[in-house]
This record gives sequence, C-alpha cells and structure tokens, in this order.
Amino acid sequence: MPMKKFILRCGLFLLPMVVLLAGAELLLRSLPNSYRQKEQWMQQNAGRVEVLLLGNSHGLFGLRPDAFGTAAYNLCNVSQTFEYDEWLLQRFLPDAARLKTVVLVADNSNFFDPPLEQTEWFRCIYYRLYMHYPKHSLLSRYGFELASLSAAREKLMRGGDDSCDSLGWNSSYVAETRNPADLTDAAAARSVERHRCRDWQTAAANASTLQRIARLCRRHGVQLVLVQAPVARAYINKVDRRQLDFVRRTCRATGALVVDASADARFSEADFYDADHLNTDGAAKWSRVVADAVDSLCVE
Repeated sequence: MPMKKFILRCGLFLLPMVVLLAGAELLLRSLPNSYRQKEQWMQQNAGRVEVLLLGNSHGLFGLRPDAFGTAAYNLCNVSQTFEYDEWLLQRFLPDAARLKTVVLVADNSNFFDPPLEQTEWFRCIYYRLYMHYPKHSLLSRYGFELASLSAAREKLMRGGDDSCDSLGWNSSYVAETRNPADLTDAAAARSVERHRCRDWQTAAANASTLQRIARLCRRHGVQLVLVQAPVARAYINKVDRRQLDFVRRTCRATGALVVDASADARFSEADFYDADHLNTDGAAKWSRVVADAVDSLCVE
C-alpha cells in the first residue's frame, strides 16, 4: 500500500477520536468555573477595588468581601500558593488605582506548601487556561483540561464550579451540611498532616515570596494585612510549635499588620465547617474581625 494512502487511512481512523476529544475539551471549558469568573471580574472592575483579598481556601471560604463596607473582592482559590498570590497582585496592581489594602492569608495552611505542580498540579491548568498564567506552555499538559481525567470527570459530574458569589466569596460551607466526623480529633490530625513541614527550604522559599509581596505593596503605597485564620482547637493543638513560631516570626518581619486568629477564643466549634475551615457563620464573624483591623489602619 502506498505510503500516502496508509497515512490517509490512519488519519480517517483517528479523526472520530480527535473530534470526540476536542468536543470534550470544549465542553469542559464551557462549564462555569470560579477562575474564569474572577479573571473576568477583575478585568472589568480592578479599577474600583479598594480591598483585595488573597490566599487559599481559608480566604475563599472565610473572608466575606461584603463585610468590609467598601469595594472589596475575594481573589482567593483553593490551594492557592504565595506564588500565585504574588502573580495575581503583580498582574492587577497597575489597573487597581484605588487599591488601599491587600489582605493575604499567611498561616500554617500555606506557609509550608511546595509548588502547586508537585501537589495538585491539575489546578495549574485552571490558572493557565482561565487566568492566563504564563509559566506553562499551552502545549504542555497544563494547556488542556483533559490532561487530568480525574479532575475533568469530577467537574463534569458537578456541572462546573459556580459556587462563588458576585464578589468572589464561596458560600457553600454552611453549618447544616457539615459532617461531624470532619471536626473530630482524627480529622484534625489528618488536616495537620497535610500541612506538615517536610522541607524547611520550601518554607524559606515561601517566606521569600511573602517578602516580595510585602515590598510590592510598599512600592505601590498599599497596606498589607497578613491574616491567620481561626482553626478548631483540635487542629491548633496538634500543629508543630516550630511551624507556628516560623509563621508568626516571618509575618512580623514583613512589617505588615498581622491579625492572628488561629487560636482566637471567640470562635467555637459552631463556627467551623471542618477542622480548619470556617462555615458561613464563622466566616461572617472572622470577616468582621479582619474588617475592623483594616478600618483601624484607615483611622491611623
């Protein structure tokens, strides 16, 4: 068989599969997701933001923009590392002419995280596709949702991710739907283990990134507020003291205002969705605490 005919037949044989994969990829990209929602919102509204909330799931579920009584927006995402916080801030600062304050989650939940590529690499896909993060090529595995079949399947089963409100806060952690097992000592131990420091060089690298964020804010005349989220007593009692000391010492060294609610007695089990995340009631309470700290800066 002539080579040209062989190639043609192979192409015709593979065509349905290529069409199927392309259709599945387009379907996945068409589903609602919070990354695209936040990207589009900031593109259109960065110029009127006065308080920008950054960080991981502690901020996504725990910091309500509407508590700040001003133009605030929640730019947090699940497992968002300082690397992405820094990049998002660099990206939108030039357009954020009215920005006065950046509130950044900086606690035991993210200080010891390795690069996202090493843990939940599929989330890098969302930053690349929907927020245009330039670190990875669109021709790499980070340029296709189907590169992670498990994440793609879960997204299809959920019908996308549209759980953020118009200001970027995720209100899905309601007390009525929580599982009591997620608040036990065993659950707290598992959460602590996920954030155990396995490499102090990683912690030092994250501390350097935090210092760069602080310098970036100072150059633009923006006040940086570093917050440590409330966590259940069972959680805070199990965290390595060296980690907590490192977090607190490093945050103070940035010169930022530090609001540490990690062991705040005002928060009880009723305020939590699981061992280290607030439910919507707890989020309202913590957001008021942080908003009061931001207001105090304005008074000074």
